[in-house]
Amino acid sequence: MRARTKHVVYSMGGALALSLAMTVPTFADTTGDTPDNTQTEAVWTDKVAADVNTYANIRVDASINSQRVGRLPKGGVAVAVGEKDGWIQVSSGDVEGYIRGDLLVSEEAARDLYVSTYGTEDISVWAEVIDTRPQETEAPQEESGSQEQESEETTETAASVSQDDLDLMAAIIECEAGGESYEGKVAVGAVVMNRVNSSKFPNTISEVIYQRGQFSPVASGKLSRVLSRGAREDCYEAARDVLNGANTVGDKLFFSAGSGKGIQIGNQHFY
Repeated sequence: MRARTKHVVYSMGGALALSLAMTVPTFADTTGDTPDNTQTEAVWTDKVAADVNTYANIRVDASINSQRVGRLPKGGVAVAVGEKDGWIQVSSGDVEGYIRGDLLVSEEAARDLYVSTYGTEDISVWAEVIDTRPQETEAPQEESGSQEQESEETTETAASVSQDDLDLMAAIIECEAGGESYEGKVAVGAVVMNRVNSSKFPNTISEVIYQRGQFSPVASGKLSRVLSRGAREDCYEAARDVLNGANTVGDKLFFSAGSGKGIQIGNQHFY
């Protein structure tokens, strides 16, 4: 009887040892990924990415009227180093400046956007340096809160705009503001887009620009000539920004030279 009891005890002991041996590898495999995940999260702790269709402008100061020094491509990465009035101070590649906070995502969201855009977590896409321009315009005198109407970049417009729309926008900008500053060029384009979005005007870029009696370069034939040869690159740059939401005049629908009304940018007034 004692011999049988010992046999049972030995058998139970063997089964328990086998059971423990089978569970050990499971714990080892589960804990093996922790260091890598922690390291990945640490890399993205101070990172932001541009959540836009094309690029987000980087400016010297936290204002849309501030000089542009660079642009961060869609999904491109920057290091967030501060915040000011809803703008994020960033450092990216050789560029330092400010980007509007609503155009950026941070940390895990930044990593996910970067991976979905470029297919890797190895960060290599940073900001591009652009030629700086002297500030040639007077600061717009607007009511408090009007800054909220202005936009550096949006995530909605660009995908639905055709090449013909871009060509036409660049051409009308050259015709009406070819000698003006970047802000003045954007202002003319913004008036066109404000009309597109207004119930008082047609609802397409082409119909707005070609509406009878509205833009003198249409009647004079200047617009047609610019379209035939192609607008200048600086006007295309302004047109791209306008079609992505850039706006230096709020909701203004008209402009003219020397009228004295509304916002003055360079030689033109917007009202």
